[in-house]
Amino acid sequence: MDRRSFLRRSAAQAGALITASTALSSLVGCGGGGDAGAPIQPLPETFPGSSTPLPTTAAASGTFKFPQSIASGDPKPDGAVLWARVVPSTADDVTSAAGAGSYTVTLKISSAAGNAALLGTTSALTGTVDASADVPVYEFYDHTLRHRISGLQPATVYYYQFTAGSSVSRVGRFKTAPANDADINALNFAFISCQDWSVNHWAGMDTLATENIDFVVHLGDYIYEAVGADYQAGGVESAHTALALPNGTALPTGGKYATTLGDYRYLYKRYRTDRRLQNLHEHFAFVAVWDDHEFSDDCWQDRETYDNGTFNAATQVGDNTAQTSRRVAANQAWFENMPADISFTLDPGQGITGIRIYRDLKFGKLMHLVMTDQRLYRADHLIPEAAPSPLTGQAVGSIGARYMVPQATLAGVEAAKLVAGASLPDPLALVSVLGGAQRQWWVQTMTASTALWKIWGNEVSLLRMGMDGNKIPGAPAAFKAKFVLNADQWDGFNAERKYLLGQLLAKGVKNVVAVTGDIHAFYAGVVMADYDAATPVPAMVDLVTAGVSSNSNFSYFYGAATQPSFAALKPLVATSEFEAEAIAIQMLSAAIAIGAGVTDLSNTAAIQAAVQGAIQAGLVPAAAFAPTASLSRAIVNTFDETQAGTMGTLVSGLITSMAVAGKSVAAMTLYGLIQQKLAAALGIPANFVPASEIVKRLNPFADPTTAVAPPVNNPWIKHVDSDAQGYAVVSLSKTELICTFKKMARQVGGTAPASPVAAVRTVRVATGVTDVSVVAGL
Repeated sequence: MDRRSFLRRSAAQAGALITASTALSSLVGCGGGGDAGAPIQPLPETFPGSSTPLPTTAAASGTFKFPQSIASGDPKPDGAVLWARVVPSTADDVTSAAGAGSYTVTLKISSAAGNAALLGTTSALTGTVDASADVPVYEFYDHTLRHRISGLQPATVYYYQFTAGSSVSRVGRFKTAPANDADINALNFAFISCQDWSVNHWAGMDTLATENIDFVVHLGDYIYEAVGADYQAGGVESAHTALALPNGTALPTGGKYATTLGDYRYLYKRYRTDRRLQNLHEHFAFVAVWDDHEFSDDCWQDRETYDNGTFNAATQVGDNTAQTSRRVAANQAWFENMPADISFTLDPGQGITGIRIYRDLKFGKLMHLVMTDQRLYRADHLIPEAAPSPLTGQAVGSIGARYMVPQATLAGVEAAKLVAGASLPDPLALVSVLGGAQRQWWVQTMTASTALWKIWGNEVSLLRMGMDGNKIPGAPAAFKAKFVLNADQWDGFNAERKYLLGQLLAKGVKNVVAVTGDIHAFYAGVVMADYDAATPVPAMVDLVTAGVSSNSNFSYFYGAATQPSFAALKPLVATSEFEAEAIAIQMLSAAIAIGAGVTDLSNTAAIQAAVQGAIQAGLVPAAAFAPTASLSRAIVNTFDETQAGTMGTLVSGLITSMAVAGKSVAAMTLYGLIQQKLAAALGIPANFVPASEIVKRLNPFADPTTAVAPPVNNPWIKHVDSDAQGYAVVSLSKTELICTFKKMARQVGGTAPASPVAAVRTVRVATGVTDVSVVAGL
């Protein structure tokens, strides 16, 4: 049998996971994806993991539709992977078309420029056809296809369209990568993540579709497995109707989470019915990986964290609930619905690792894109959710295991796990995000790369995001410690982070920048090789995009800060004029008490007695200790400066503005008291005291006497916007990387804004310099 006949037979009988053809011969073959350049291997003559024979594929006849439109992904110099879902025209757009059978559709590809006007329409492609192929569509894979086309020209825009019977798909577009040895001067791409159907709006997708970019990097949370979860509270645009999982399992806090293959398939198909997401896929090839919500919130391997799992007090080992069949279902649904050039098998012997999504793509000599999988191989969170809290004896849960974790506790547990893992084949196995094989691949790929820019498609932030409670006056004793805000990201796996970055430094790898998602906020900062070193050394840069629509990082912390147990820390997250006045009253009371000789500021009775004495002596007005009802209660975000600025600046600014405007007796009295004390100390008239010196002492986190600067928790973070949705665009050249964060406007009354972009912030990374700066004037 000649090769042409063999490949045609394979395509018809093997139930191809990824079919393939080349523009040089238009031959069709089949295989399981994998590394670029891997030979196409025929599959068994039954579906993987099943004894069911594959159906004979017949040419499609009749009318069909493409309810999720079409998509492309993983652009290589000679081609890309193309995707579609094709069902009979009478079928439901989302429900699986059971009984519809399998069939073949025709793919045509053209580089004719005239097709630009047809993009997104169902008009027939025009001009010379550069490639064509008959592509099988199998019911077993929910009537989805993934077809790898090769043999095309590098750095070229191509248009493609599928024909099924008498029906055609919309016209899509992708751009092939430059040749590996091409000395290109520029490259543009966008990176996005976290597009929760059930929260906010997707108007930014149409804006993104108009950007001058070559492709889109999607860093995960393409779907959210939960429907009606507590973290999805808040408004959603009316264009997005409520989701209804075919099966699902009840969440402890209400709502359901996807459990079956049917559930996960439903979510992808429903998400892809949104015309804006379809349009984005039609315009650009995607390079995608998953994060947690493609399976389960804050997951690791096949473990879910909706319950705390178990903890063995004798061994100090915990474990979350394993859901192997659910994980495999999630893997299959992701594979079926993503145009990714990856390997996949349903062989039961492979278990949850029958899919490999980590991979790399080259874009000439300018950029090497390295995409990782940070869920399928990661170890348990260092502190198990079921571990007992030292304060309550109850399970710590997410707050204490994954969020607001004492840094010293985290470091101690990690040290113990490193000792326990020292004798294992992989000494980092118990404290790893990547797992041993992927870690070795990452180091080899990064250190061997000859590209100018090494861009890491990284799901969770590498930046340390901490808070030092020791430097917060009035913080409860339980919070007098250093905390890591999020131990689900790399802060919770510090040893492996240090190892990876140490490899970069040791081998002199420069111009490494991570593009990151997950945390629902914009960040730009420098990743230190060892954050705990006496003099931290920068190793790379991390750029983090906010979620497309998911609720912001600020909203989660604000919700926690409004709980009674965290009330003392609320100024670290948010304030208002009304709350800033309350802080001014506390500061004024403390100043009077200290002046009266009170040394124990936890003695509220002594403070109150000192204040009453000052009022009776006519030193301060009684009105200075009463709240002003007319002050604004509008939320002011202080979380950004808690993470990456001078703490207390916004509070002191509010107190100052209320004092100057005469809006608060408390603010005016405190301002005047500080002014008088400074005047007396300096021997000058009160009106000669510089306002800047007064403002310093109005900061609740500064020493009121010496005005010693309040703390800056994370000086390596150069920009943060924690209350945002949006996306990021990167422009690369031989001299610099420019990243533009585009923040979306809020929806109004359930309607997405007509002008989606509310604000733009640009940061710059120069070649050869491991630093990031905010571009002035923007």
